[in-house]
Amino acid sequence: MDVLSGYKTYILAAFMLVAGLAQMLGVDLPALDSGSAGSLVLEALAVLFLSKGLKGDIARA
Repeated sequence: MDVLSGYKTYILAAFMLVAGLAQMLGVDLPALDSGSAGSLVLEALAVLFLSKGLKGDIARA
């Protein structure tokens, strides 16, 4: 799994985004029944933007 070491955050955010959009469309996901669709989408976007910002700050240092 060393190939995916730099992309784990993006894979997680993409899964959260797809799951949130699926719940908005009415697909029942039993493993994610406690999370609301809106919060999953917002958290996925936050993870994407924050991880991109953190990597940009490290590169400038």
